[in-house]
Amino acid sequence: MKKRTTILILAATFVVIGLFGLFKINKDFLLLWNANDISVTTDSLLTSGKVKIEYGISVNTISRTNDLDLFKNRTKYSVLYEGELREPMFNEYGENDFLLTYDDQYYLSFRQFKFNRRHQHDYNFHFYEKGNKVFAQVDISGQDAMKFERPMIEIRKAGEFVCNTPIDSAGGVYNMIELKKE
Repeated sequence: MKKRTTILILAATFVVIGLFGLFKINKDFLLLWNANDISVTTDSLLTSGKVKIEYGISVNTISRTNDLDLFKNRTKYSVLYEGELREPMFNEYGENDFLLTYDDQYYLSFRQFKFNRRHQHDYNFHFYEKGNKVFAQVDISGQDAMKFERPMIEIRKAGEFVCNTPIDSAGGVYNMIELKKE
């Protein structure tokens, strides 16, 4: 009886380790199934029902005149989240463009550059209010990770910004979030 219990425990341990390994290898290398995960949270003053996350592959240019271009053709985006998860995150390498909006009043855009279409990620978006401004905190974990926190911009002021940067302050170096001066 003791030998049988030991064999069952060892078999269960190998199965658990094997499944964990398969999930990890799939997330980083194989792409057997879509393992991207999207999480949206808000502080108590805000509501996730007013959050919209749109996504497209190479849909925006950093050479745009201003950020109004982000809103001209919304059909180029897939809606990943609009109060709830809508679509799974499509896996593709290259320039993955995101447009975050809150309550149709605030926005923030950014680009995640993925070096391999097999890289899958956990996308964590947190929205909060601080000093009468709405902030977005983005934490992407995985092979092509990125993490940042920024105040969102009023959509009505999008004509004054390019790549989340005031036009008069924009430089020539794009760090995937803003245009910096060298």
